[in-house]
Amino acid sequence: MNSECRDCMQRKFLNQYPEGTPEEVVKRYQDAVISLTDQSGAVPTGPEVFCRVRELRKELFGEGEMDYTKIKRHFNDLMLGMEDELERRVRESDDPLRRAVQYAMMGNFIDFSALENVEEMRLMELIDRAPEIAVDEDCLEHLREQTSSAGTLTYITDNCGEIVMDKILLRWLKRLNPGLAVTVLLRGGPVANDATMEDAEQVGLTALGRCIGNGTATDGTVLRIVSREARESVIFADLVIAKGQANYETLYGCGHNIFYIFMCKCSLFMDRFSVPQFTGILTHEDPEILMNVYADEALLGNFRFREPRPDEAAQIYEIEKICFPPNEACPEAEMYRRVERIPEQFLIAVDRSTGEIAGFLNGLASDEKEFRDEFFTDVTLHDPAAQTEFLMGLDVLPQYRGQGLARELVRLYGIRGQVRGRLKMVLTAHEEKLGMYEKMGFKDLGISGSVWGGNPWHEMEIRLDR
Repeated sequence: MNSECRDCMQRKFLNQYPEGTPEEVVKRYQDAVISLTDQSGAVPTGPEVFCRVRELRKELFGEGEMDYTKIKRHFNDLMLGMEDELERRVRESDDPLRRAVQYAMMGNFIDFSALENVEEMRLMELIDRAPEIAVDEDCLEHLREQTSSAGTLTYITDNCGEIVMDKILLRWLKRLNPGLAVTVLLRGGPVANDATMEDAEQVGLTALGRCIGNGTATDGTVLRIVSREARESVIFADLVIAKGQANYETLYGCGHNIFYIFMCKCSLFMDRFSVPQFTGILTHEDPEILMNVYADEALLGNFRFREPRPDEAAQIYEIEKICFPPNEACPEAEMYRRVERIPEQFLIAVDRSTGEIAGFLNGLASDEKEFRDEFFTDVTLHDPAAQTEFLMGLDVLPQYRGQGLARELVRLYGIRGQVRGRLKMVLTAHEEKLGMYEKMGFKDLGISGSVWGGNPWHEMEIRLDR
């Protein structure tokens, strides 16, 4: 949740309550709005907080969700009536993929969550101006290459009406790669005018691939709370395309191969991309973006936080040998396997002045209930769609200790885990280290079943879903 979203939501909701509401209820409401929105960090995201404020209003004022059924059908029919003409314009353009992307951007204007009023005349003007939109050429070519080689694509939709433009883009993507297996991910329940299965059926999206709801009625795609089927459709896809601001807000930084297509409608996006309102954006997932946004500024000035490269496995193993006694250090062959097969499970801190690794944290995701010693020796136990992160090693070289680097690695690893869908982190620690981890927010669960290295350990956990 960032300051722009906080200020926007407080302006929108703080003094919006039914006339005649008792003063004590108004105070309770305003205090709750401030508490919900006055948060920082990657989680909860703006879309999640927006949903919680709506739930608060329902609880206190009996305010139900506005029924967008007629509006959605209207915009779906409106765009279906233009589909053949838009398809013709795409087909006759110099670059059909670019034109289809431009129309997909403009369709994102049909957003009753971000805009107070969606004017049809303005929508038609934007559609007519679509060919003038600048598209990042490098990103477009990257999308073209990725589509041509991908086996599976998950396409995450946003709004009604807009999904007709999505349908056109999907057809051209399938022309680039006739064997492409497509999954279309929709909202799992009514959220403003967001597209659901009913909308997909109305506009014929179901003819282009498997269509599934994400299991939630929340703006965006929050991997912590969507169904496992929806989470797997994102995690295991060769290629993902996510439409709309809310999908960008809830997914960026997850590290998957995602292209984002949307229109900048609010100040957060206008500022982030340095563009005026109603500018279309095509951008690709940056695995380091969370670190650049949320890392401590002083530490970020000295260290780069990222995943390791394959050629850094030897350096990582040498650090492990320094930080752990021989009976507790990860075996050399296993450390090499971890770096090779699950580099996304590492977070390393690289000294910007020397280029050397100063420390790292690595783990393994599983839905097991307790820590297993086998996690240390069998990388195949990692389940990318699981929701518990088992931490297997926090290593900081002696010369870099005392700067807060270990704490920052844990904090950033947790933020990244939240975005990837994890609900908690679990580690084992010797008794003399309990205080250190408790200061980081971990709770001592008592003696662990793990006897790694022949020693007793305490099992500790920290929740990431709060």
